[in-house]
Amino acid sequence: MPHSILIQALIVVFATMLLAIGLFLLSIYKRLFSGIRNIWIRRNLAVLSIAIFFWLYILLMFSGEIATNVGKKGFVGTILKELGQMFICVVFVFNVVWLVSRMPAVKKMSFVKHHAIIIISIVASAAFIFVAVSYVDNGMQIRDIHKQLMYAYFYAIVTGLVYTAVNYVELERKRKLNEKELELTRLMALKTKAELDALHSKINPHFLYNALNSIADLSITDGKKARQMTVALADLFRYSINYSDHNYSTVKEELEMTEVYLQIEKIRFEDKLTYSISLANDVSQYLVPRFMLQPIVENAVKHGLKATGKMTKIDIEVKNGNGSLQIFVGDNGPAFPDELVPGYGVKSIYDKLDLLFPDNYEIHFSNHPSKKVSIYIRKLIKNEPAV
Repeated sequence: MPHSILIQALIVVFATMLLAIGLFLLSIYKRLFSGIRNIWIRRNLAVLSIAIFFWLYILLMFSGEIATNVGKKGFVGTILKELGQMFICVVFVFNVVWLVSRMPAVKKMSFVKHHAIIIISIVASAAFIFVAVSYVDNGMQIRDIHKQLMYAYFYAIVTGLVYTAVNYVELERKRKLNEKELELTRLMALKTKAELDALHSKINPHFLYNALNSIADLSITDGKKARQMTVALADLFRYSINYSDHNYSTVKEELEMTEVYLQIEKIRFEDKLTYSISLANDVSQYLVPRFMLQPIVENAVKHGLKATGKMTKIDIEVKNGNGSLQIFVGDNGPAFPDELVPGYGVKSIYDKLDLLFPDNYEIHFSNHPSKKVSIYIRKLIKNEPAV
Protein backbone atom coordinates (compact mmCIF):
# COMPACT_ATOMS: atom_id res chain seq x y z
CA MET A 1 0.00 0.00 0.00
CA PRO A 2 2.69 2.62 0.87
CA HIS A 3 4.45 1.74 -2.38
CA SER A 4 1.22 2.34 -4.35
CA ILE A 5 0.60 5.68 -2.62
CA LEU A 6 4.16 6.81 -3.43
CA ILE A 7 3.71 5.95 -7.12
CA GLN A 8 0.42 7.85 -7.23
CA ALA A 9 2.03 10.85 -5.53
CA LEU A 10 4.91 10.83 -8.02
CA ILE A 11 2.42 10.61 -10.90
CA VAL A 12 0.53 13.65 -9.54
CA VAL A 13 3.78 15.64 -9.08
CA PHE A 14 5.06 14.76 -12.55
CA ALA A 15 1.65 15.50 -14.11
CA THR A 16 1.60 18.89 -12.35
CA MET A 17 5.05 19.68 -13.78
CA LEU A 18 3.85 18.81 -17.28
CA LEU A 19 0.78 21.02 -16.79
CA ALA A 20 2.98 23.90 -15.61
CA ILE A 21 5.25 23.53 -18.66
CA GLY A 22 2.20 23.46 -20.93
CA LEU A 23 0.80 26.63 -19.35
CA PHE A 24 4.18 28.35 -19.63
CA LEU A 25 4.45 27.47 -23.32
CA LEU A 26 0.90 28.73 -23.75
CA SER A 27 1.91 32.09 -22.25
CA ILE A 28 4.74 32.48 -24.80
CA TYR A 29 2.79 30.87 -27.64
CA LYS A 30 3.47 33.71 -30.12
CA ARG A 31 7.23 33.55 -29.48
CA LEU A 32 7.63 29.80 -30.05
CA PHE A 33 9.55 28.72 -33.18
CA SER A 34 10.24 32.38 -34.00
CA GLY A 35 13.01 31.30 -36.39
CA ILE A 36 10.42 29.90 -38.83
CA ARG A 37 9.21 32.64 -41.19
CA ASN A 38 5.97 31.01 -42.31
CA ILE A 39 3.47 32.05 -39.65
CA TRP A 40 1.02 29.20 -40.42
CA ILE A 41 3.69 26.50 -39.95
CA ARG A 42 5.04 28.29 -36.86
CA ARG A 43 1.63 28.47 -35.19
CA ASN A 44 0.79 24.82 -35.97
CA LEU A 45 4.10 23.64 -34.50
CA ALA A 46 3.56 25.82 -31.42
CA VAL A 47 0.04 24.46 -30.87
CA LEU A 48 1.18 20.84 -31.30
CA SER A 49 4.08 21.36 -28.85
CA ILE A 50 1.72 22.79 -26.23
CA ALA A 51 -0.84 20.05 -26.90
CA ILE A 52 1.76 17.32 -26.30
CA PHE A 53 2.36 18.53 -22.73
CA PHE A 54 -1.36 18.77 -21.98
CA TRP A 55 -1.86 15.35 -23.55
CA LEU A 56 0.89 13.85 -21.36
CA TYR A 57 -0.72 15.50 -18.35
CA ILE A 58 -4.10 13.89 -19.18
CA LEU A 59 -2.36 10.57 -19.91
CA LEU A 60 -0.86 10.51 -16.44
CA MET A 61 -3.96 11.73 -14.63
CA PHE A 62 -6.10 9.04 -16.34
CA SER A 63 -3.39 6.38 -16.26
CA GLY A 64 -5.80 3.82 -14.77
CA GLU A 65 -8.13 3.94 -17.77
CA ILE A 66 -5.16 3.99 -20.16
CA ALA A 67 -3.73 0.92 -18.43
CA THR A 68 -6.92 -1.00 -19.27
CA ASN A 69 -6.52 -0.15 -22.95
CA VAL A 70 -2.84 -1.08 -22.81
CA GLY A 71 -3.84 -4.49 -21.57
CA LYS A 72 -6.08 -4.95 -24.63
CA LYS A 73 -3.98 -3.40 -27.41
CA GLY A 74 -0.43 -3.21 -26.05
CA PHE A 75 1.50 -0.22 -24.67
CA VAL A 76 3.06 1.06 -27.91
CA GLY A 77 -0.12 0.62 -29.92
CA THR A 78 -2.23 2.47 -27.36
CA ILE A 79 0.23 5.39 -27.03
CA LEU A 80 0.64 5.77 -30.81
CA LYS A 81 -3.09 5.59 -31.35
CA GLU A 82 -3.83 8.23 -28.68
CA LEU A 83 -0.99 10.45 -29.93
CA GLY A 84 -2.16 10.19 -33.55
CA GLN A 85 -5.74 11.00 -32.64
CA MET A 86 -4.58 13.96 -30.58
CA PHE A 87 -2.48 15.31 -33.48
CA ILE A 88 -5.40 14.99 -35.93
CA CYS A 89 -7.89 16.64 -33.58
CA VAL A 90 -5.58 19.50 -32.56
CA VAL A 91 -4.45 20.33 -36.11
CA PHE A 92 -8.01 20.20 -37.46
CA VAL A 93 -9.55 22.33 -34.70
CA PHE A 94 -6.69 24.85 -34.72
CA ASN A 95 -6.84 25.41 -38.47
CA VAL A 96 -10.62 25.76 -38.51
CA VAL A 97 -10.34 28.40 -35.80
CA TRP A 98 -7.37 30.00 -37.64
CA LEU A 99 -9.51 30.44 -40.77
CA VAL A 100 -12.54 31.71 -38.85
CA SER A 101 -10.52 34.23 -36.84
CA ARG A 102 -9.09 35.73 -40.05
CA MET A 103 -12.43 36.38 -41.68
CA PRO A 104 -12.83 40.17 -42.17
CA ALA A 105 -16.30 40.15 -40.61
CA VAL A 106 -15.03 38.33 -37.49
CA LYS A 107 -12.01 40.65 -37.16
CA LYS A 108 -14.30 43.69 -37.01
CA MET A 109 -16.41 42.26 -34.16
CA SER A 110 -16.11 43.38 -30.55
CA PHE A 111 -13.99 41.33 -28.13
CA VAL A 112 -17.03 39.45 -26.72
CA LYS A 113 -18.66 38.68 -30.10
CA HIS A 114 -15.34 37.70 -31.66
CA HIS A 115 -14.54 35.19 -28.92
CA ALA A 116 -18.10 33.85 -28.84
CA ILE A 117 -17.72 32.99 -32.53
CA ILE A 118 -14.31 31.41 -31.83
CA ILE A 119 -15.67 29.23 -29.01
CA ILE A 120 -18.59 28.10 -31.19
CA SER A 121 -16.08 27.26 -33.96
CA ILE A 122 -13.95 25.27 -31.52
CA VAL A 123 -16.95 23.31 -30.19
CA ALA A 124 -18.35 22.57 -33.67
CA SER A 125 -15.01 21.54 -35.19
CA ALA A 126 -14.06 19.49 -32.11
CA ALA A 127 -17.41 17.64 -32.16
CA PHE A 128 -17.01 16.89 -35.86
CA ILE A 129 -13.41 15.62 -35.68
CA PHE A 130 -13.94 13.60 -32.47
CA VAL A 131 -16.94 11.81 -33.99
CA ALA A 132 -15.06 11.28 -37.28
CA VAL A 133 -12.01 9.81 -35.51
CA SER A 134 -14.23 7.59 -33.32
CA TYR A 135 -16.12 6.42 -36.43
CA VAL A 136 -12.87 5.35 -38.13
CA ASP A 137 -11.46 3.84 -34.92
CA ASN A 138 -14.57 1.69 -34.44
CA GLY A 139 -14.44 0.13 -37.89
CA MET A 140 -16.66 2.66 -39.66
CA GLN A 141 -19.36 2.30 -37.05
CA ILE A 142 -20.91 4.92 -34.81
CA ARG A 143 -20.61 3.91 -31.15
CA ASP A 144 -21.13 5.90 -27.98
CA ILE A 145 -21.99 9.02 -29.98
CA HIS A 146 -23.31 10.78 -26.89
CA LYS A 147 -20.07 10.05 -25.00
CA GLN A 148 -17.92 11.30 -27.88
CA LEU A 149 -19.92 14.51 -28.20
CA MET A 150 -19.70 15.21 -24.46
CA TYR A 151 -15.97 14.47 -24.52
CA ALA A 152 -15.49 16.84 -27.47
CA TYR A 153 -17.71 19.52 -25.91
CA PHE A 154 -15.84 19.44 -22.59
CA TYR A 155 -12.38 19.82 -24.13
CA ALA A 156 -13.59 22.37 -26.68
CA ILE A 157 -15.05 24.59 -23.96
CA VAL A 158 -11.81 24.36 -21.96
CA THR A 159 -9.80 25.18 -25.09
CA GLY A 160 -12.08 28.12 -25.90
CA LEU A 161 -11.78 29.53 -22.39
CA VAL A 162 -7.99 29.22 -22.54
CA TYR A 163 -7.99 30.96 -25.95
CA THR A 164 -10.15 33.78 -24.56
CA ALA A 165 -8.01 34.14 -21.43
CA VAL A 166 -4.76 34.27 -23.42
CA ASN A 167 -6.18 36.87 -25.81
CA TYR A 168 -7.57 38.92 -22.94
CA VAL A 169 -4.14 38.95 -21.28
CA GLU A 170 -2.57 39.93 -24.62
CA LEU A 171 -5.17 42.67 -25.09
CA GLU A 172 -4.57 43.95 -21.57
CA ARG A 173 -0.80 43.90 -22.14
CA LYS A 174 -1.22 45.91 -25.36
CA ARG A 175 -3.51 48.37 -23.58
CA LYS A 176 -0.95 48.96 -20.84
CA LEU A 177 1.81 49.23 -23.43
CA ASN A 178 -0.25 51.80 -25.36
CA GLU A 179 -0.84 53.72 -22.14
CA LYS A 180 2.90 53.76 -21.46
CA GLU A 181 3.60 54.89 -25.02
CA LEU A 182 1.01 57.65 -24.72
CA GLU A 183 2.50 58.75 -21.41
CA LEU A 184 6.00 58.71 -22.90
CA THR A 185 4.76 60.72 -25.89
CA ARG A 186 3.11 63.20 -23.54
CA LEU A 187 6.29 63.55 -21.47
CA MET A 188 8.38 64.01 -24.62
CA ALA A 189 5.94 66.67 -25.81
CA LEU A 190 6.18 68.45 -22.45
CA LYS A 191 9.98 68.24 -22.58
CA THR A 192 10.03 69.65 -26.11
CA LYS A 193 7.63 72.42 -25.10
CA ALA A 194 9.79 73.32 -22.10
CA GLU A 195 12.90 73.43 -24.27
CA LEU A 196 11.17 75.61 -26.89
CA ASP A 197 9.74 77.91 -24.23
CA ALA A 198 13.23 78.37 -22.84
CA LEU A 199 14.58 79.16 -26.31
CA HIS A 200 11.74 81.57 -27.10
CA SER A 201 11.98 83.46 -23.83
CA LYS A 202 15.66 84.43 -24.08
CA ILE A 203 16.44 87.70 -25.84
CA ASN A 204 20.03 88.92 -25.75
CA PRO A 205 20.27 90.92 -22.48
CA HIS A 206 22.90 93.21 -24.07
CA PHE A 207 20.38 94.20 -26.73
CA LEU A 208 17.79 95.00 -24.05
CA TYR A 209 20.33 96.96 -22.00
CA ASN A 210 21.44 99.00 -25.03
CA ALA A 211 17.86 99.58 -26.20
CA LEU A 212 16.79 100.89 -22.79
CA ASN A 213 19.84 103.15 -22.62
CA SER A 214 19.02 104.51 -26.06
CA ILE A 215 15.41 105.16 -24.99
CA ALA A 216 16.68 106.98 -21.91
CA ASP A 217 18.96 109.21 -24.05
CA LEU A 218 16.30 109.80 -26.71
CA SER A 219 13.72 110.75 -24.10
CA ILE A 220 15.82 113.89 -23.50
CA THR A 221 16.91 114.67 -27.06
CA ASP A 222 14.11 113.29 -29.27
CA GLY A 223 10.85 112.28 -27.56
CA LYS A 224 9.26 111.11 -30.82
CA LYS A 225 12.03 108.61 -31.51
CA ALA A 226 12.00 107.51 -27.88
CA ARG A 227 8.29 106.74 -28.20
CA GLN A 228 8.82 104.85 -31.49
CA MET A 229 11.59 102.80 -29.93
CA THR A 230 9.51 102.03 -26.81
CA VAL A 231 6.52 100.85 -28.88
CA ALA A 232 8.79 98.72 -31.11
CA LEU A 233 10.50 97.18 -28.06
CA ALA A 234 7.09 96.42 -26.51
CA ASP A 235 6.00 94.70 -29.75
CA LEU A 236 9.17 92.63 -29.80
CA PHE A 237 8.73 91.47 -26.22
CA ARG A 238 5.03 90.77 -26.73
CA TYR A 239 6.06 88.45 -29.54
CA SER A 240 8.71 86.90 -27.29
CA ILE A 241 6.27 86.24 -24.43
CA ASN A 242 4.15 84.13 -26.85
CA TYR A 243 0.71 84.44 -25.26
CA SER A 244 -0.78 82.08 -27.82
CA ASP A 245 1.69 79.38 -26.72
CA HIS A 246 2.68 78.50 -30.30
CA ASN A 247 6.05 77.09 -31.27
CA TYR A 248 5.63 78.24 -34.85
CA SER A 249 4.93 81.55 -36.51
CA THR A 250 4.24 82.32 -40.14
CA VAL A 251 7.04 83.61 -42.35
CA LYS A 252 5.15 86.89 -42.59
CA GLU A 253 4.93 87.26 -38.78
CA GLU A 254 8.58 86.31 -38.35
CA LEU A 255 9.68 88.91 -40.89
CA GLU A 256 7.47 91.56 -39.27
CA MET A 257 9.12 90.97 -35.90
CA THR A 258 12.56 90.90 -37.47
CA GLU A 259 11.77 94.26 -39.05
CA VAL A 260 10.67 95.58 -35.63
CA TYR A 261 14.09 94.61 -34.30
CA LEU A 262 15.81 96.34 -37.24
CA GLN A 263 13.69 99.48 -36.69
CA ILE A 264 14.91 99.61 -33.10
CA GLU A 265 18.53 99.31 -34.22
CA LYS A 266 17.99 101.84 -37.01
CA ILE A 267 16.64 104.38 -34.51
CA ARG A 268 19.84 103.86 -32.52
CA PHE A 269 22.29 103.95 -35.43
CA GLU A 270 20.31 106.00 -37.96
CA ASP A 271 22.01 106.11 -41.40
CA LYS A 272 24.68 103.59 -40.44
CA LEU A 273 22.13 100.79 -40.88
CA THR A 274 20.00 100.03 -43.91
CA TYR A 275 18.02 96.90 -44.73
CA SER A 276 15.76 95.35 -47.33
CA ILE A 277 13.21 92.55 -47.00
CA SER A 278 11.94 90.49 -49.94
CA LEU A 279 9.08 88.04 -49.37
CA ALA A 280 7.51 85.90 -52.08
CA ASN A 281 3.71 85.91 -51.77
CA ASP A 282 3.40 82.11 -52.03
CA VAL A 283 5.46 81.47 -48.86
CA SER A 284 4.09 84.11 -46.48
CA GLN A 285 1.82 81.62 -44.66
CA TYR A 286 4.35 78.81 -44.25
CA LEU A 287 5.39 78.07 -40.66
CA VAL A 288 8.87 78.48 -39.19
CA PRO A 289 10.16 78.39 -35.59
CA ARG A 290 9.52 81.57 -33.64
CA PHE A 291 12.51 83.93 -33.38
CA MET A 292 14.48 82.09 -36.05
CA LEU A 293 15.56 85.14 -38.06
CA GLN A 294 16.16 87.71 -35.33
CA PRO A 295 19.34 86.07 -33.93
CA ILE A 296 20.91 85.98 -37.43
CA VAL A 297 20.08 89.64 -38.06
CA GLU A 298 21.34 90.56 -34.59
CA ASN A 299 24.66 88.86 -35.39
CA ALA A 300 24.90 90.88 -38.61
CA VAL A 301 24.41 94.11 -36.66
CA LYS A 302 26.75 93.05 -33.88
CA HIS A 303 29.65 91.83 -36.04
CA GLY A 304 29.12 94.38 -38.81
CA LEU A 305 28.02 97.77 -37.60
CA LYS A 306 29.01 97.54 -33.92
CA ALA A 307 32.39 95.92 -34.57
CA THR A 308 33.50 98.10 -37.50
CA GLY A 309 31.46 101.27 -37.04
CA LYS A 310 30.90 101.31 -40.82
CA MET A 311 27.59 101.45 -42.63
CA THR A 312 25.96 98.05 -42.60
CA LYS A 313 23.44 96.81 -45.14
CA ILE A 314 21.32 93.74 -44.40
CA ASP A 315 19.29 91.97 -47.09
CA ILE A 316 16.65 89.36 -46.22
CA GLU A 317 14.99 87.21 -48.88
CA VAL A 318 12.46 84.40 -48.43
CA LYS A 319 11.20 82.32 -51.35
CA ASN A 320 10.03 78.89 -52.43
CA GLY A 321 12.56 76.83 -54.34
CA ASN A 322 12.30 73.19 -55.44
CA GLY A 323 9.69 72.34 -52.83
CA SER A 324 11.62 73.85 -49.92
CA LEU A 325 11.47 77.12 -48.02
CA GLN A 326 14.62 79.13 -48.77
CA ILE A 327 15.69 81.92 -46.41
CA PHE A 328 18.73 84.10 -47.13
CA VAL A 329 20.20 86.73 -44.80
CA GLY A 330 23.13 88.64 -46.32
CA ASP A 331 25.16 91.56 -45.05
CA ASN A 332 28.30 93.51 -45.99
CA GLY A 333 30.07 92.99 -42.68
CA PRO A 334 33.29 91.05 -41.99
CA ALA A 335 33.49 87.56 -43.50
CA PHE A 336 32.63 84.47 -41.49
CA PRO A 337 35.71 82.79 -40.00
CA ASP A 338 36.85 79.49 -41.52
CA GLU A 339 36.13 77.71 -38.23
CA LEU A 340 32.77 79.15 -37.25
CA VAL A 341 31.84 78.54 -33.61
CA PRO A 342 28.08 79.21 -33.21
CA GLY A 343 27.14 81.51 -30.35
CA TYR A 344 23.97 81.22 -28.30
CA GLY A 345 21.81 82.92 -30.93
CA VAL A 346 22.84 80.68 -33.83
CA LYS A 347 22.82 77.59 -31.62
CA SER A 348 19.24 78.38 -30.58
CA ILE A 349 18.25 78.28 -34.28
CA TYR A 350 19.78 74.83 -34.67
CA ASP A 351 18.01 73.67 -31.48
CA LYS A 352 14.61 74.93 -32.63
CA LEU A 353 14.97 73.38 -36.07
CA ASP A 354 16.13 70.09 -34.50
CA LEU A 355 12.98 70.01 -32.38
CA LEU A 356 10.46 71.20 -34.98
CA PHE A 357 11.99 70.11 -38.31
CA PRO A 358 14.28 67.16 -37.47
CA ASP A 359 16.31 65.96 -40.49
CA ASN A 360 14.41 68.39 -42.72
CA TYR A 361 16.62 71.46 -42.77
CA GLU A 362 20.07 72.75 -43.71
CA ILE A 363 21.99 75.87 -42.65
CA HIS A 364 24.97 77.19 -44.63
CA PHE A 365 27.34 80.07 -43.89
CA SER A 366 29.10 81.37 -47.00
CA ASN A 367 31.40 84.28 -47.92
CA HIS A 368 31.38 83.88 -51.71
CA PRO A 369 30.13 85.33 -53.94
CA SER A 370 28.75 87.38 -51.04
CA LYS A 371 28.45 86.95 -47.30
CA LYS A 372 25.22 85.12 -46.60
CA VAL A 373 23.42 82.78 -44.20
CA SER A 374 21.22 80.33 -46.10
CA ILE A 375 18.49 78.24 -44.43
CA TYR A 376 16.63 75.53 -46.32
CA ILE A 377 13.54 73.95 -44.73
CA ARG A 378 12.44 70.92 -46.77
CA LYS A 379 9.26 70.18 -44.81
CA LEU A 380 6.65 72.77 -45.81
CA ILE A 381 3.96 73.34 -43.18
CA LYS A 382 1.27 75.83 -44.13
CA ASN A 383 -0.68 77.77 -41.55
CA GLU A 384 -4.28 76.56 -41.85
CA PRO A 385 -6.53 78.63 -39.56
CA ALA A 386 -9.47 76.72 -38.06
CA VAL A 387 -12.74 77.46 -39.83
